[in-house]
Amino acid sequence: MTIGTRRSLALASAAVVAASTWPALAASYTKLEEAELAQLTPDLRAQVEARITNGQTVRGILETILLNNVSALFAAQRVEAVDFEKGVLVIAMTDGSLKLVPFDVTTLVIKA
Repeated sequence: MTIGTRRSLALASAAVVAASTWPALAASYTKLEEAELAQLTPDLRAQVEARITNGQTVRGILETILLNNVSALFAAQRVEAVDFEKGVLVIAMTDGSLKLVPFDVTTLVIKA
């Protein structure tokens, strides 16, 4: 076996291993995460999945996107609660008050 053949086999093996781990990552979503992802547009779902790294959750990514979207409209400090069923976000304002903000569950666009 030549060096070129060994390299080709090694690369092919690495590709198979990498490809076989992708379904395992997708299968590691909880039922709640799967439900949250299922509501999103295909483009937004791809963006969320691309942002997931070690230790991050689907909910964490969604809350970050929502906080960024709502912060453009209000002086929001953090997300306190998210109700994806109703499309309502509860944010803590910089003065300590709480504000209910409606959003589109498929795009995460704030409806304020």
